[in-house]
Amino acid sequence: MKKILIVDNSKLIINVLEELFLKKNNFEIYKASSLQEVETLILSNDFFLAISNLVLPDALNGELLETFKKANVPTIVLSSKIDDNFMKTIDSLNILDYISKDSIHGLQQVVELAELILYIEKTEILVVEDSKVVAAQIKSILETLLLKVKTVCDGDEALKELKNNKNISMVISDFNMPNMDGLELTRYIRKDKQIDYLPIIIISSIDSSKEKIKLFKNGVNDFLTKPILIEELKSKVLNTFLNTKKIEDIESFNEIFSKNIISSSSDKNGMIQTVSTAFCEISGYSKDELIGKNHNILKHPDMPDSLYSELWKTIKSGQSWKGEIKNLKKDGSYYWVKAVIEPKFNKSGEIIGYFAIREDITDKKRIYELSITDGLTSLFNRRYFNDTADNFVLKTVRNNNIFAFVLLDIDNFKKYNDTYGHQDGDDVLINVSACLKDTFKRDDDQVFRLGGEEFGILLNAKTKLNIMDLVEEARDNIEKLNIKHEKNPPLNVVTASFGAVIITISENKNMKIEDIYKKADDQLYKAKENGRNRIEYLEL
Repeated sequence: MKKILIVDNSKLIINVLEELFLKKNNFEIYKASSLQEVETLILSNDFFLAISNLVLPDALNGELLETFKKANVPTIVLSSKIDDNFMKTIDSLNILDYISKDSIHGLQQVVELAELILYIEKTEILVVEDSKVVAAQIKSILETLLLKVKTVCDGDEALKELKNNKNISMVISDFNMPNMDGLELTRYIRKDKQIDYLPIIIISSIDSSKEKIKLFKNGVNDFLTKPILIEELKSKVLNTFLNTKKIEDIESFNEIFSKNIISSSSDKNGMIQTVSTAFCEISGYSKDELIGKNHNILKHPDMPDSLYSELWKTIKSGQSWKGEIKNLKKDGSYYWVKAVIEPKFNKSGEIIGYFAIREDITDKKRIYELSITDGLTSLFNRRYFNDTADNFVLKTVRNNNIFAFVLLDIDNFKKYNDTYGHQDGDDVLINVSACLKDTFKRDDDQVFRLGGEEFGILLNAKTKLNIMDLVEEARDNIEKLNIKHEKNPPLNVVTASFGAVIITISENKNMKIEDIYKKADDQLYKAKENGRNRIEYLEL
């Protein structure tokens, strides 16, 4: 870590600067408030740069800057007053820069400048100038910023240097030159994909608006008028590099973000506009395959339409939506994400699209799915029933629907196992489960294997008739499986008996699932007693 020496007779200034530097944590900070302390520290340390007041009580006649100059320590000068007298004094000194210390803004500038000098140290700049005197002047000024400067006399030489030296990071060129002027040089650079990104600053003795327009329209980043003002040249070079640094910081952050965060943006119709690298990796699609497509390309059939209706309702209202979504990969497999979707607004406050970030929770979901899924039939198990049944009832109450709990049992299943064996018995359970899932396939329907040959269904509807039709369809579908069962007369095929409790929620809001379960079990017993392969209802 590079070392910085802060020198001032004000402990407040020193402490504020130290605190500002520590927030960035890019430098090791040393402090001094006397010339003697400075000399001692310089003997034992190699300082990257010094930030120093002009005078101290024991250094009233420029001894401080002379000490730094002898030790070859680049210096940023602090001053409480930048006036004509100060500027006359500073003109003769070969310093990095000078900054007012009379405000927190000035002290923040000091830190930003130090950070920028660290960023540009030994960066190579190409100066294109046919006057050796002016070229030497520019070179001297830029070297105070710790830059490496290469000078050439015209545009042709500049292009040769750019071709051979890939380390050039900026071009500063005179406008009027023999062979090739600054405008033509700019055009060549902007046409060459290998160097078209380089910032270009043009210097000219002609302050013509028309020429400036031509230069800027052809890709010049900035313009300087001769004679060169040292502070202006430094300022334009530093500002250009500061913009470059900010862009690099953003691009670096975006690259890290893209690799590690599953993100995307879409227009207000859900058409994908951008996707991160992490998004492509988890979905199996390339960017070209996703951009321009609707997000429903990833929709998994297991996800209920009601979830997406709620999602769109929320984000269209200008609110953010948070939830868990199961998505479909390109290869047909799936993954789970925890998503946050935010609307994007224009300056008028209108929604122009949406931005989403996601966390991969597939492993966590798979572990959870294993814990709530019956291993044989892939239906929900009793644990999940116990965890969710009461919430299902509450949701039905909120939506003013009619609730039903259905309990069913495969008729004479023990006799089936005894006759055909447990392997065939397992096949019956699997086939009946598939039949139930195919029948009760609406978004809110939930089917459970509660144990052995017993199954449960939670469902709701707007009318009792809707529920009765679905339950009868399930009974009929099981019978139509036409699985031979000689010990289950009179049809001698696998059948099931059903006990169903249908509840008008508005009249039974406080009923618990334990009570409902008991009543359904009573109806199932009645169906068995009344001949099996039938449905007994209790309406409350």
